[in-house]
Amino acid sequence: MPIRPVLARLRRHPVTLVVAGAIVVLVVGARLTHAEPDFPHHPPVACLALVATIIAAAVAERTIGSIRAALVGVVVPAIAMLVTELAVSVGDALGEAHAEVVHGQPMLAPSVIAVTLFAAASAGMPTQRRWRVRTVLWTVTLTLLLFAGHGSDVTRALAALLGTAAGALVVHRASRPAQRDHLTARTVVVATLVALGGGTLVTLVVPDPDGVLSPFSDAMSDRATVLVGVLLLVAAWLVHHGRRAGIVVAAGVLVVLTAVLADVFLIEPMTDSAVQWQGLGLDEVEWQVTLLGAWVVPASVLLAILVLRGRLVRAPFRAASGPSELVAMLRGGDAGSLGHMGTWRGNAVWSHPDGLGAVAYRVRGDVALTVSDPVCTADDRAAVISAFALHCEENGWVPAFTSVHEPVRAILAPEGWTALPVGVEAVLDVTTFDLRGKRRQDLRTASNRADREGVRDEWTRFAQLDPRQRAEVEAICTRWAADRRLPEMGFTLGGFRELDDPDVRLALAVDASDRVTAVTSWLPVYAHGALTGYTLDVMRRGEDGMPGVVEFLIARTALRSREAGLTTLSLSGTPLAAHDPASTAVLDRGSRLLARLLEPAYGFRSLQRFKEKFGAQHEPLWLVVPTPLHVPRVARALAGAYLPGLRPRHLWELRRAHRAAAGARG
Repeated sequence: MPIRPVLARLRRHPVTLVVAGAIVVLVVGARLTHAEPDFPHHPPVACLALVATIIAAAVAERTIGSIRAALVGVVVPAIAMLVTELAVSVGDALGEAHAEVVHGQPMLAPSVIAVTLFAAASAGMPTQRRWRVRTVLWTVTLTLLLFAGHGSDVTRALAALLGTAAGALVVHRASRPAQRDHLTARTVVVATLVALGGGTLVTLVVPDPDGVLSPFSDAMSDRATVLVGVLLLVAAWLVHHGRRAGIVVAAGVLVVLTAVLADVFLIEPMTDSAVQWQGLGLDEVEWQVTLLGAWVVPASVLLAILVLRGRLVRAPFRAASGPSELVAMLRGGDAGSLGHMGTWRGNAVWSHPDGLGAVAYRVRGDVALTVSDPVCTADDRAAVISAFALHCEENGWVPAFTSVHEPVRAILAPEGWTALPVGVEAVLDVTTFDLRGKRRQDLRTASNRADREGVRDEWTRFAQLDPRQRAEVEAICTRWAADRRLPEMGFTLGGFRELDDPDVRLALAVDASDRVTAVTSWLPVYAHGALTGYTLDVMRRGEDGMPGVVEFLIARTALRSREAGLTTLSLSGTPLAAHDPASTAVLDRGSRLLARLLEPAYGFRSLQRFKEKFGAQHEPLWLVVPTPLHVPRVARALAGAYLPGLRPRHLWELRRAHRAAAGARG
């Protein structure tokens, strides 16, 4: 019966079930007694806190285990509440102003439990997700503490601190990231602006705000308070994306806010002689100091933004000019089979500060697209990847590791990154390659036909071609591009101009009349400082080329590589090819659908079938991005990188091609 798997899954999450049941009882009891949990006058906020508690229980139970989640969820809030009660009682006895106001307020709310469980569960999360969760938690808890200032806000902040420590203890994992510090200047500034903007708005919806920054709303009308809060949140969003407009908006709002607060709480009281220090109790002096210093917070944030503005604005992308500095690194390091593509025009090269490696990339919009794997040793790969991601974050770019192999995915996925399959690379082991066997019948046929018709292969470089051969090669490449219904793709797919490279080898098919009828180009592949193979890039057949001429060139190149003592020959990646053709996963089904849509223009599925003739091994290629939320933005950047010349008329041509294909089948 279908209900059995559901019951079995529910039994695996006893803590979540208990929490959900307790919340149902709490809500029903609150409705019967006309009292709402958490914020008494805001039931929607209370409901949100209750839902967050259930989610937090489920996350914590899955991350740190049922028993640990139950213990942390009970013990930590209890300790936080007791410590807060003790501190408030002592403060009230001493006449501390905020303690006098908080005294008697409820110290525990469902959101305290939610914060505790999220903080504890973060210790067991991958690095990327852990710091994301902690940044949100601390921004929210400190905002409520500083602006609302209720007893439950104090308990919540203390519970977040104790929950983080408890999680690190039970998971036996350091609370600091293992590879890099995520608290960049941009992160801190954005969190501060969110806290100021959100806190300003909180003072309008929370009853009787009593935080040290709650006077913000007292100095302005409600409309002005809303405007300031919204503008600060907009500025935070713009700064997060590295926009200069964010600095301008934040600075303008903070200047006005500082001036208003200084005028209302400093200049006017001083001018009217309303500031007195004698005959006042401790609580009155404390409030007076709080009001006089209210303008210091926005003024300090303004100063920090002005000082750090150079690190907050997104740096302009500049492609490398002239010969790529990556060439020498490729020859002495290890960048995988697609590494040489990083030397192409339009890319930039980032080098690790300690010289551990480099990454070739280009920026489209605010996305940094890497050109396959980093150039480094296997031992240094994790450090290079981490440092490059930090470099992107400091420049306001979203790092997107494009067409990378399994080792890169294996490093990033455990850290909370999202990996998407984007293609399959076909790799030949040339040490065992030959033309025997039924599987390679087409290759033998092509080779035998070439011998009969007097077609030979020439292994050369572009610089070694005479003017006639160059013109023939260019004509073949130009005609092929002109036949496409969409523009010729770029980025990691080379064309005619990428042939003119001293490190790139050409395999030409030359017929009996000494004319070039087909061309393939081969990029060098290095490992540990030695040439180990080649990667197929350009593959073009002229109008007069014999059937199977490209198969002939690839087979001859494989045999030549074997004789030269090389080990591998990559037929490059096939975009949008599914890792598992029979897979029903959403991503694989989406790749197959997109491949069918683009088939009339680029023939991705036909290309995959062509490569299967060689009996190559299939290696998956991945796109790895920080979170699933970044996928649409990265997809737009990839479309712009691969098809910068795409226009609406091209899509119309593609639609006509699909109609024609459908008519031919019918």
